[in-house]
Amino acid sequence: MKKLSYLIVLALILGLVFAGCGDIAKITAPSSTTTEGIASLTRAVTPDYYDQCRPGATEPCINIGDAKFECGQVACCNAEYHYKVDEWGEDGAIMDGTYPHEGNTITISNSSGGYYFDWASKDPVSCVIVKGGPGANVFCYKGAYSDTELYAPLNTNTLDPDDTFEISHVTFCWDKGPEIEETLEVTKTAVTSYTRTHEWSIEKSVDPIEFYLYIDGRGDGTATWTVDVTYEGYVDSDFNVSGTITIKNNGTLDANITDIVDVLEGTQIEITCVEELPYLLEVGETLTCTYSVDGYVEGWNEVTVTTDEGTYDAEDVELIWGEPTTNVHASVEITDTNDTGGVLPQTLYAADYVAGAVETYTYTKDFTWADYGQDACGTHNYQNTAKVMDGELMLDYDTAELDVYVQCYIYEYETAYAKGGSAECFIPTFSNWGWTNPIRPGTYEMGLWAAAGRCDTGKGTLVGSVSVFFNGCVEVEYDVDSPYILDETHVYAGCSKFPKMKVGKKLVDTVAPGQYYNNCPVVGCSSVYVIAQAVVGIPIPDPDFGP
Repeated sequence: MKKLSYLIVLALILGLVFAGCGDIAKITAPSSTTTEGIASLTRAVTPDYYDQCRPGATEPCINIGDAKFECGQVACCNAEYHYKVDEWGEDGAIMDGTYPHEGNTITISNSSGGYYFDWASKDPVSCVIVKGGPGANVFCYKGAYSDTELYAPLNTNTLDPDDTFEISHVTFCWDKGPEIEETLEVTKTAVTSYTRTHEWSIEKSVDPIEFYLYIDGRGDGTATWTVDVTYEGYVDSDFNVSGTITIKNNGTLDANITDIVDVLEGTQIEITCVEELPYLLEVGETLTCTYSVDGYVEGWNEVTVTTDEGTYDAEDVELIWGEPTTNVHASVEITDTNDTGGVLPQTLYAADYVAGAVETYTYTKDFTWADYGQDACGTHNYQNTAKVMDGELMLDYDTAELDVYVQCYIYEYETAYAKGGSAECFIPTFSNWGWTNPIRPGTYEMGLWAAAGRCDTGKGTLVGSVSVFFNGCVEVEYDVDSPYILDETHVYAGCSKFPKMKVGKKLVDTVAPGQYYNNCPVVGCSSVYVIAQAVVGIPIPDPDFGP
């Protein structure tokens, strides 16, 4: 509340009613300059009181009339613009509100009770005339934009020295202040991003899917593998729109930003500013906000900034989805576990294909019985896998399966004997066929004949050879030709044509292989005989082979 001590003396001059003045109201004015009771101001001009409202006046008073008339009677009130608020304070009425006039806006607040009030003005006020009772208080300023707790003259009819008359009307007098404007530059960006994932598939086949390889060469053939790689197209995902809203104060007035609305395709989106709103953006300063929205949207991004003085729009930004910011599986490597002879691996690039395009690779391999032979006869299963790889990641694969069946030999076992150039047949001494071979010291090469019944080599099979070394002792080596196999061997070496076996008390000749023996050294003989017997496997193709 403004202090009234400086008004007590003035009140004695005014009196209750100025006799003969009619509608003339006595004016009290501060006798000295003071800023007591003046609130902190929102603009740069600092208000103050003048020492006198009308220099040289001995009895300052004004005639009550319209605003312009009242302002014209006081030196500090003689301004170009005027406004009067009438019917003040009836029954404690509240006069709070905004009063626009001549481009200015006067705001009155805290007026409850009709005795005091605060005010603020857009333009600089030179004085405020507060009428109450028979007089008026004139508050003079050096161009003020606000003040607090203004009141009417002191009521000397009461015992309370601080009691004032109830306010009846208030007149404001002002001039236009310097041009102070608020100008905001609002700009924004809209950056789109998304991920494009390229998709690939692979198929592998082999023709034929099986081989039956026969010993005689039937079934030998060539397998052809085909690898088809398809570019399936792409899928876009992880759409995002983000950007920055920049608000720069290019005016001469600090701007109180109360709201920022960002609309994306008709929907308001959330933004994040470096300062919370409301925010006072000082002249020359910048406020930055950001936003980020997931999902695919089309259209425009619109921004509106609201201040105490008005609204500002940034230029609308159209959302443009350009090339993907991230490409996944844009290049892949095609590999194969089979030896393709240099056909694979291959690197493929998605940029070279349209959806549905197929890249085909083929390679071949010959299959023959000779590649396997008897040692590897049987069933062989080949599973070759082709893959689509992105680094260590396998995107797709397919396996082609080939079965190779290799015919085996089966064996029939026959008795075989060595036959040298001087060989003598067991027959007619024995019913069994075979040969005993007389030798002298030296080396002999003899044929090994199987199944030569009655010693008839025309009926038998030459399955190999026997080497005989005689130098005191007899050594025998067997060499069986492929595909024959050697199962058993028995060697007799002695002075007689045939081995001897004891039957009762007698020694009798025998050709039973189980009775063969090899004396070493063989001595005291005019002739030495050798019988080399074997059991040999005679191979025949498996008759049950094949589909």
